[in-house]
Amino acid sequence: MRRLAGLLIAFGVLFAAITVLKSGSSGTTGSVDSTGISIEDRGRIHRFWEAYRRATEHRIAGRSREAVEEYTRALGLNPEHQDALYYLGNMHFDLGNLAAAEQSWQRLVEIDPTSARAHSQLGALYFCVGEQEMLQPERATAELQRALAINREETGSLLRLGEIALVQGNLEKALDYFDAVVGSNYSSVPAHFYQGYIAWKAGAFDRASELLTAATHHARPAAPAEGVPGEGDTRAGAAPMVSTPARCRAMQARVDDLVAVDGDVARRVGPAYREFDELLQDVRRKLPQ
Repeated sequence: MRRLAGLLIAFGVLFAAITVLKSGSSGTTGSVDSTGISIEDRGRIHRFWEAYRRATEHRIAGRSREAVEEYTRALGLNPEHQDALYYLGNMHFDLGNLAAAEQSWQRLVEIDPTSARAHSQLGALYFCVGEQEMLQPERATAELQRALAINREETGSLLRLGEIALVQGNLEKALDYFDAVVGSNYSSVPAHFYQGYIAWKAGAFDRASELLTAATHHARPAAPAEGVPGEGDTRAGAAPMVSTPARCRAMQARVDDLVAVDGDVARRVGPAYREFDELLQDVRRKLPQ
């Protein structure tokens, strides 16, 4: 009898222990499933991915405001999800909510200091030529150089660094950056245009005409390449994943306008680069003193 009683007691203790584990009493409320995840956590994970999926659909469809709402909802469930932070910043940037975009990307950098894409976007933000408060070329340079140190193959940061050097009047340094861009991406319209401007400033008018011709050629719509277009791809048929507010891309927007003009390129070299030179002078007047 004593042996039977001892076995019953042992069985009761074991049963109680199993009950405690299933109830999640050791710091977790609710039941757990076969994977050890609590029902509450599983629900949270499900709600996160549902919000993230809706945000992605809105982003791809160009519905930035709706995407912001869903990315914000997703981050409320998982505050350190890096893709959600990155794309939330992009959507705010697209809407012109620059302070909110900055906050999202800075948070991403805090979580992952090696996020080249976050550093690159912060660099673009701090060289917002149409926004006096955000026009911080030294800070932009630091962020873009961090992005390059992490990812040497990304040409967007090289192009922006060249633009900063151009605005600061360091044409030799700017040319080095634009040469590097063209070396990796020969179809870069702004890089060819900027190279032409530097040649024009140096009095090399034939070279300037050649480079403006190249920029005009590469600006023509081309059939999309096979495969999935990459982020930032603006070729025909490929919508960019990141849309920069108009006031933050005044330089490249003007380049697009000047390159798109029809007519004899040789006759357009002088007028086009004189107009661009005036734009640079205007940007320089806005630089922090």
